[in-house]
This record gives sequence, structure tokens and C-alpha cells, in this order.
Amino acid sequence: MRVFCTLMSLTLTGCASIVPKGAAETANMGPYKEPSERARSYGHYLAARVYERENRYEDAVKEMRQAADLAPDAVGPTLKLIYAYVRAQDYENARAMCERAVTQLPDSSTLWVMLGEIYHQLKQYDEAVSAFEKAIEIDPNNRLGYGALAALQESTNDLVAAIDIYQRLIQLKPDAAGLYYQLGLTLARTNDSEGARTALEKCLELQPDLSRARFVLGVVYLEIGEVEKAREQFTRAVEADPNDFRARENLAGAFAQTNRFSEAAAQIQEILGAGGQEPRFRIEQMYLLLRAEQYEKAAELAPPDKGLLLGTLLHALVRKRLNAPYLPMLESLDTLEGDVDAECTEMLGELLHLFGAKETGGFLLSALDLEKNQGLRSRTVEMVRARILMALDRDEEAERALLEMLNGYPPDKHVHYYLATVYDALKRFEPTEEHLLAYLRMEPDDPDALNFLGYLYAVQNVKLDEAERLLKRALELDPENGFYLDSLGWVYYRKGDGPRAVELIRRALLAMDNDDAEVRDHLGDAYLLNGDTERAVEEWERARRLDPKREGLKEKIDQHREKKE
Repeated sequence: MRVFCTLMSLTLTGCASIVPKGAAETANMGPYKEPSERARSYGHYLAARVYERENRYEDAVKEMRQAADLAPDAVGPTLKLIYAYVRAQDYENARAMCERAVTQLPDSSTLWVMLGEIYHQLKQYDEAVSAFEKAIEIDPNNRLGYGALAALQESTNDLVAAIDIYQRLIQLKPDAAGLYYQLGLTLARTNDSEGARTALEKCLELQPDLSRARFVLGVVYLEIGEVEKAREQFTRAVEADPNDFRARENLAGAFAQTNRFSEAAAQIQEILGAGGQEPRFRIEQMYLLLRAEQYEKAAELAPPDKGLLLGTLLHALVRKRLNAPYLPMLESLDTLEGDVDAECTEMLGELLHLFGAKETGGFLLSALDLEKNQGLRSRTVEMVRARILMALDRDEEAERALLEMLNGYPPDKHVHYYLATVYDALKRFEPTEEHLLAYLRMEPDDPDALNFLGYLYAVQNVKLDEAERLLKRALELDPENGFYLDSLGWVYYRKGDGPRAVELIRRALLAMDNDDAEVRDHLGDAYLLNGDTERAVEEWERARRLDPKREGLKEKIDQHREKKE
């Protein structure tokens, strides 16, 4: 109590607020006066500070609330109360108090940043953007405001806006390697490989030991075909962290893409020796040893349980090169337990991506075609062959392969699904619909297929009620799938319901793992349907930044920009 009175004596009213009525007169201190509201406010404020030190946070909040209510123009108690609400994740009360605070101190950029962060937590994204932009307007050099705005744009998948913010931050702090890293990473996510390359090279010039930047730069180099430069970056990333399996795997990919298969296999062997348990590592190693003509070593690798079919197929190809019996192994594939569709998606796709789709796909197709020409009949082999053709965009050949499977083997839902995929790529609506319907008769609750057919109808602007039904069912099965939300939004756009279209497509963007040019294009069209030309043009411009080659965007922007201005 003595400490509390000493603190209180710092106010204009001294300890009067805790002296019993009449005691002051007895002490010849004059007639008793009720303390002012500001004095009482400060008393509650100090009491709250004491409670905080005692970890009595609920009592502290009550006292701070009374302090703020008694002196609403006193910023100190209000700020402390905001912090207390934020710490308790009571963002509604934090918002109310912070909105009050910015009316008292409208020129405080820090308060506007705080309010923006609270809006962000409440998912009031437009309000958050406005608050951060207000902070930047007040103080153009406020890196905190820029950083908060960039974080918001990243979290809401507005990567184009985030790029602009990082570029403005770099102008304020041109020697910050971390900013160049964030810019490069975000540019890479928007498929701007050249821009990402420039930013990441600058990052490493400023901070050469930033190994994660080396990894991303290596991936970017692979994207633009500079494989030797990619290999150098992955090598240095592995030197910095020998247990970085992903860097080693990509280093193996860089070696393989320059036909250095033995060196590639050595990298995967390091992963296996360090305890890498992913089944794909053994599949990758089997393939690389096969390409390196190290057949004995390849034959020693047993196919993984999850990857049994692909592993057995590769093992058979190895045995053929050892002049050992191999046909019984290929012929047994259709009797083995395994999911060839899942293996193709998870492991064959990784092989093609990592080691070069054209080279790897061509090698495997040659081997499989040779076996087919020699009379091998295997549904598993035919599915692998068809999936490689699809991955190489050889759609007419994939169509023929899948039709042969459809006619030569028992009914298979996957054959129908991939025929639909091929026909969709060939822009043939009727057979796409036919095979999707056939698939859904076998698998009526597959949300991807429901979305595929629903979106197909939306694109064609047909059977919109059925499309709505299909997509609502898909969302019942997977409620926050961004692609399904966008598809349903596009159905409502086709039906002329702009507000619902905007709501769903905006939700779609928030739910996705990345920004998306097609979804941005859809959102622009939906805004235009609502008569909001300005926001429509903004979304189309974002879409064009994400995909400069997307058809129709330039024409729409040019047509409506004048109206916007």
C-alpha cells in the first residue's frame, strides 16, 4: 500500500482518493473534495499496472477499462487496454478502443498500424489495408507500416500488391538482404522468374550465407534453363546444411538434367544413408542408377511398399539390362497390391519434374513402347504410359492410349477421369462431359470430379442449375477449397448474381495457397458485373501481372481503363 500511495502522490490529487472522508479536515488540510475523473482514471490505471505485475490480468483489464472510460482523451490507459485486449485475443474490444484512440491522435502512424493489425486479425481485410495506407501516408518512411501491409497482402494472397510493397521498402532500406529475399520469393510465386532471379542475386550479394535464398535461386535457375547455375546454388546450400534433403534432391535433379547420372545418384544415396524414409527416394535412386548403367546397384534396391508398382517396373527394366528374367515381373504388375494412379501422381510426377520431363519421359516411353511392341499386355504399364503422355502434353497420343485401356480392360474410373482431362485440354466439351459423368457414376462423392464437371458447365454457360448443385456438393465435402469456391462464384456470375460472385471469388483467393491469374480475372469480371469498373480493372491488372499471356486481359483493361479514369 505504501508503494501504491507513493505512486498516487505523483498525481495532482495526491493520495486523496484513498483517504477516508473527514480525515483530511481533521488534519487541517481543508474541506474534502471529490477527486476529478482524470485523477480517478489515473488511480485505476496505476491499480491495473500493479495487477499486471502480479499476473492478475483479468483484474488489470477491468481497472484499465475503468481508467479509459473515465478519461477517454487520455491515451496512456487506452493504449494499455488495447495491448491487454490483444494479448487476450479479444480483438473486438481492441478494435473499439483503437478506433477511439485514432480519433484522439489521428496523426499517430503507430496507432494506425496497430488498428490495421487488429483489423487483420478480425479478417476485415479492406479496413486493414486502409489503416496501413493511412499510417504510410502520415509517415512515408514508416517501415513498420510497409511491413505490416506486405504481411497482410501475403496472407491474403495479393502477391502483386505485396511485390509493390517490398519494392517500396527496398527504396527505404536498400541494403536489407531479407527484403530482397522476400521480394524474390514472392516474384517466384508469381512465376516472374527473371524478376526473382535479380532480387535473389542481390540478396546473396548482400548476405552470401543466406542458404535458403540459394535454394530458391537454384529453383529459379532451373525454371529458366540455367542448370549449371542451379547446380552451383544447390551445392552451396548442401554445403551449408548437409541434412537439407530437399536441396540434395534438387542437386541430384540438376546433375541428371546434364546427364551426370552417377553424380545425381550419389546425392540420393546420401539422403538414403542419412535416413531419408520417403518412398520416392528409392524410386528416384532406382531410376538414376538405371540411367547411370549401374545395374547391379539398382538391382539391390527393393521397391518401397508405397511405390511398389513403379519400383517393380523399374526393377524389371534393370533386370532386362542384366540379361536376367524380367518379363514375369512386368506381367505380375496387375496382380500386385498398389494404387498406380496415386503412384503416378506422387512419384512419377516427381521423377518427371525433378529430372526433366522431356528427357525422363522420353526414356521411359521408349522402354515401355518396346515392351508393348513385343506383346506385353499390362494395365499398369499402359496407365504409366498414358500418364507420361499427359505430362508431356501429347494429348492425342494420350487419348489413344486411354481409349485402348477403356476397350481392352475392365471398367476403370481413372481411365474415364483422365480421358475427361485430355478432352478438356483438347477443348472437346461433349466427350469431356461424357467421361466425367461415367466417373461420377462410379465415384459420386469425389469433390474434384464434382468441381470439374460443375466448372465445365460454368465455362460453357450451360446447365447452370446442375453446376450449382454439383459445386455445392463439392463444398459440403471440402468447404474451404479455393478452387471449388471460385467455380461456384463463376456459376453465380453466369447467372448474373454479381454480389454473390464477388463474395465467393474473394473467399476463394483467401483459401488458396497462392495467387491465381484465372481467379483474379474472374473477380474482375464479377466486379464489372456489379458496376465497379475501378476494382475490375485493378483485378485484371493483377491477373495480367501474374500471367502476361492470358487471353483477353489486355483488351478488357484497355476497354475499361478510360471509364475507370
